[in-house]
Amino acid sequence: MKKIILIICLGFIYSACEEVVQLDLPTETSRLAVEASLEMTPNESITQVIKLSLTGGFYQEENTIVSDATVQLLDLSNNQTFDFEYDAVLKNDFRLDFTPSFDTDYKLRIVYADETYESSIEQLMHAVPIDDLEQGDSTLFEGDEIEVLVSYSDSAERDDFYLLDFGLQRYLATKDEFYQGNLFTFSFFYEDLKAGDEAVIKIMGIDERHFNFMTILIEQTEDGGNPFSTTPSTVRGNLYNMTNPDHYPMGYFRLSETYNASLVLE
Repeated sequence: MKKIILIICLGFIYSACEEVVQLDLPTETSRLAVEASLEMTPNESITQVIKLSLTGGFYQEENTIVSDATVQLLDLSNNQTFDFEYDAVLKNDFRLDFTPSFDTDYKLRIVYADETYESSIEQLMHAVPIDDLEQGDSTLFEGDEIEVLVSYSDSAERDDFYLLDFGLQRYLATKDEFYQGNLFTFSFFYEDLKAGDEAVIKIMGIDERHFNFMTILIEQTEDGGNPFSTTPSTVRGNLYNMTNPDHYPMGYFRLSETYNASLVLE
């Protein structure tokens, strides 16, 4: 089996003298922002979590949480409807104990402020386990970054797209076009962790449309900002306002087979 290695470098821009300037950006209509990522890990029970909020201005760090909505998961293949319940304790999300299945058509439906939102029809997407995490010796420009080598074996039976979550709002969207059926190894550099911290990495299966969505979103928010704030270039997902199409929502609905791996840094 071939071994393919990719090095991911985080770029840094330095300036000897810096002045912060806030641009007077246009104020957009507040929109519903949806974080709806349903996950499935074999032999594990997962509580599915959906977060709803209202978008703010470009400089707004946090969005207003939405609690008074109806959130439903529609299983179109089996003609079933599952209701999410708002978490009255944490007061920041809707929850459902549910395990999605492969080869099943799902749709998300949300009713909020007398408007109905629906997603496109989606299916659970395959992923593969992370084979190995290993701390490396390389660094970047600062010299104190910590390198973690991530390895996983891609399936040769299908065209796969993956989303990797490194924590700290750092993501990588990748497709197996150049490593299909092979062991894929790449480096990720942590600049915010130190010896003794635990690096937790998650790999999720996604489809090509979500790969394209995340690729654009990562480029626009690579500084770690709020991905659901109002940005100069709006990234449209797979959610639609069925009542008022012009008042479209932000965010994405997906179902992913998911695997986690962790490493205590030295």
